[in-house]
Amino acid sequence: MMEMTGTIKKYYGALTLLCVLTGLLFPQFSVFSGYTPLLLALLVFSLVIEHSLEDFGRIIHHPQFLGLVSVSNFLLYPLLGFLFTKIFNFSGEIVAGIILLSFAPSPVVAALWTELSGGDGTPALSAALTSMLLSVAVYPAVLYLMGVASLSVAFRVFELLVFTVFLPAVIALILRLEEERLIPARKTLNFLSAILGLVIIVVAVAHMSGSVRTGGVMEIVITVSVMLLAGFTYGFILGRLRGDDGAAYVYTAGMRDGVIPVGVALTYFSPGAALPATAPCYHATIYGCCILSCEISPF
Repeated sequence: MMEMTGTIKKYYGALTLLCVLTGLLFPQFSVFSGYTPLLLALLVFSLVIEHSLEDFGRIIHHPQFLGLVSVSNFLLYPLLGFLFTKIFNFSGEIVAGIILLSFAPSPVVAALWTELSGGDGTPALSAALTSMLLSVAVYPAVLYLMGVASLSVAFRVFELLVFTVFLPAVIALILRLEEERLIPARKTLNFLSAILGLVIIVVAVAHMSGSVRTGGVMEIVITVSVMLLAGFTYGFILGRLRGDDGAAYVYTAGMRDGVIPVGVALTYFSPGAALPATAPCYHATIYGCCILSCEISPF
């Protein structure tokens, strides 16, 4: 099983593109969209339990890294998203989707692609997961303050994120203290975390394929493309300026995770709100493959 897990991670970029193609060709997989919160909870649990408390504690020794990449998660993406909502005059449901996407870093892919680029994936994972946990409170607050969700809906979004992101992470960290007992299950959990992200991509893209007739698709694609390109560029510049953890800066600042936005959108908003979150599945993969081909590791 470890060999299979290693193979999946080695060819994750190609497999991601294959999953995107599968989702586009078989929109029937969208019937599983309602299970994205469960898939997210399993993914967070299986990912976090692979690491020790010491691993996550290392982010304390990288305060500048956390602060700099947080700028993209809590300032750059939200500002760009807000700007494009005004430029294209998006409706309420699309605005909600863009807000959800803006505050959604991708700890799984950021850490994985950092390691594939020869960097240390732990700072990337710790920083992105920290931002993800903070989004549990940020999401509902911003949705309410921007007028796209009522107070009751915002509170239900908070509850959803607590049960699908915060609690799975906490439970995994507690169980991780019993390291010796978990050793027999580590191989299974590693394999689970490797394939869950791919499964979610198929479901998310299939949902987008089934909703492709929604008006404003081209504007959404342009918005997401510019946001992702800006994030990757910001991370690339940071990596060059800092001279260390270059790959971690690029992927942590640039990668967006569509899982949380899709889960929240499909649970509490109309299907159109999930559309912005499905686009990063293939955009981020394309950008990431280009960066890998340029041999980013020698920062």
